[in-house]
Amino acid sequence: MMRGPRDMQEDCIVDGVRVYQADWLEEKREINADRILLVVCDGMGGHAEGEAASRFVCEQLKQECLEQTFSLEAVEGTLSRIQESAKQKLPENCGTTVAGLMAMENRVMIFNAGDSRVYKITRENITCLSHDHSLVQGLVDKALIHQDTASLHPFKNFIEFGIGPAFTDAWRDYQVHTHHEAVSLNACYLLCSDGLSDLMTEQALLECLSPSPMDKGTALLQLVREKGPVDNTSFIIAQIR
Repeated sequence: MMRGPRDMQEDCIVDGVRVYQADWLEEKREINADRILLVVCDGMGGHAEGEAASRFVCEQLKQECLEQTFSLEAVEGTLSRIQESAKQKLPENCGTTVAGLMAMENRVMIFNAGDSRVYKITRENITCLSHDHSLVQGLVDKALIHQDTASLHPFKNFIEFGIGPAFTDAWRDYQVHTHHEAVSLNACYLLCSDGLSDLMTEQALLECLSPSPMDKGTALLQLVREKGPVDNTSFIIAQIR
C-alpha cells in the first residue's frame, strides 16, 4: 500500500485480519482460518470523503462477510445492504470501488464493483477474474474499441458503478460482478486498485511476479516506486491452500 501524489490515502484494504488505510504498508503474514476475506477499495469524492467511503466499506465487509452464508448470493446481498447503509451514513457525493476475495472449503468467490481488480496468477498466465464497471470497459464490451487500446483512452478512469451515495442511481442499472471457482493448486491471486493496473500491463505484472508471486510483493512495490505512481496504489497477493 502506497500513497501516491495525493493529499491523502483514499485506498483501504482488508488483509484477512485487519483493516488498513496507511500512507505506506508492506507486510507479509500467514493466516490459518476456516474462512478468509481479502478486500481492496479505492475511494473517490475529494477531500476526506473518498477516504471515508473506502474505509466504511472495508469495515462493513469485514464485519458482515465472515458471518454470512458462504455463497455468491450472500455476498451480493451483503454489498446491497452496505450500499443502503452508505447512502444514509456517508457524504452525498462520495463512493468507492471494491474488489474482494472470500475463500472457504477449497472454494474461492470473487466480487467487484468499479475498476479495482482481482487477477489469478499461475506460472504461465495471468487472468483477470473481475470485470470493470467503467465507461471504457463498456465500450470494449460493445466492441466499439479494442481491449488493447482501452488503457490509452482519455476517459479510462470514468467509473460507472461502485458503492456509496455517488452511485445511488447506478444501482438500478448495474450489478456486482461475481465469480466462483475451486481453489487451484499453486495459483495466486492479486487484488489491486487502479493505481497498479493503470501503471502496469497484465504481462508486466506476470513478468514481475513470476515464478513465485508470494515472494515478489516487495519487488512489485519497488517497481511501482521506480515507475512513479500517479495515484494511490494498493495490492494484496495471496495464495489459498
